[in-house]
Amino acid sequence: MGPPQTRRRWHATAVSLAFAAREGATSFCRNGLMSVAAVLMIFVTLLAFGAAILVLQNLHRVAAAAEEQVLAVAYLRDGLNTRQRTNLANRLRGVDGVATVRFVSRAEALRRLEQSLGGRVNVRDVVRANPLPDSMEIHPERPGDLPAIAEAARAVAGVADVVAGEEITGRIDAAARFVRLAGGVAAAVLALVAIIVILNTLRLTIVARRTDIEIMRLVGATASFVRRPFFVEGMIQGGVAAMAAVVSLGAAYWLFVTRATAAWPFLRLVPAAEAMPVVAIALVVVGLAVGALGTAISVARFLRTR
Repeated sequence: MGPPQTRRRWHATAVSLAFAAREGATSFCRNGLMSVAAVLMIFVTLLAFGAAILVLQNLHRVAAAAEEQVLAVAYLRDGLNTRQRTNLANRLRGVDGVATVRFVSRAEALRRLEQSLGGRVNVRDVVRANPLPDSMEIHPERPGDLPAIAEAARAVAGVADVVAGEEITGRIDAAARFVRLAGGVAAAVLALVAIIVILNTLRLTIVARRTDIEIMRLVGATASFVRRPFFVEGMIQGGVAAMAAVVSLGAAYWLFVTRATAAWPFLRLVPAAEAMPVVAIALVVVGLAVGALGTAISVARFLRTR
């Protein structure tokens, strides 16, 4: 095939795609009420799906926060100098499964105690000397490794005692896994429901346009030529609905986080600036993909029945 034929074929393809894009956009505007109904249905469905993603992100944050509390505290013997503490910390870091080791001085431990009491109690007014020992906070790579780490830490010279709370740690680990699994399953189910609802909505819009399809087929249009404008129209419907869902959900979530954080400062919600980019990408991708593919599949089924 020579270059002129190749150019003509590419030109014909470009003209066909441009016609499909123009006809799809024109059809979206011409069928106003039908387009609005499809966009609204897709918008509501994507809104629920986006809300599920936000809930899943916050569940992950809760699970991560719970796992951050999983640690072993090794209380040190009195009288250790700086070099001995450094060697002890290095030995603890060498234990299998240890992620980080942090030294906590008795002065810092006392400050934490006072802060945990709301900052209204000065322990130094009650006791003359700081009764708290120096300690090492040992964070595991995996919560399940904590019992073995605690056992190994107890055998390190210079460690007086190790507190790990293995039973509570196991419960926290199990709860974190359950939260992640339940959130993931819920998001997957809602995604499936969203796809089914959007596909059925688009199918109804195609059925309502069966006369247009019949006319195009009668004048000799090929199946691919018939599908392309509907493909573009479906992408427009899905894209408009997705953008509306992103804007609405972003505003609502920002307001919720602002007010919830002001009322309950201890809540560790995912900030809107961090959560919404993920939601926006997911909604736009799902909206465009399902809108385009749903319309194409519905038209293809309709053409096969004719």
